[in-house]
Amino acid sequence: MQNDRNNNGSFWFGFIVGGVVGAAIITLMGTKEGKKLAKRIVEKGEELEEGLEGKLEQLEVKGEELLDQAQKVRDEAMAKMDEQKEVLSDSMITKMDQTLTKIEDVQKRGVDMTSDIHHRYFRRDGKTLNT
Repeated sequence: MQNDRNNNGSFWFGFIVGGVVGAAIITLMGTKEGKKLAKRIVEKGEELEEGLEGKLEQLEVKGEELLDQAQKVRDEAMAKMDEQKEVLSDSMITKMDQTLTKIEDVQKRGVDMTSDIHHRYFRRDGKTLNT
């Protein structure tokens, strides 16, 4: 029973909507005023379509400009990174050379101190001991 009521309600709803749509189509196609209205609707639709096409073209151009700008920024960043890499490489080489020189100096002082200690403290009867 409940099912029959739902089906009847759906039928009448569809019947009314169909009647309204049919009446609108007959009005638009069957009368002079309806034909004018349909023509205005079509013209307005074409205007909107042209406007959208123009906007799309503008968006495409803007998108290409943004891509070009992004590429330029990327290229500039890469160039700066390459420059900094060279500066850092030169700086690191200089610092490594200085550090190695200091290590060599420390080693020489260590050898000299060892030799001095050996000659000062490892003597027997006033003579230096040979190792």
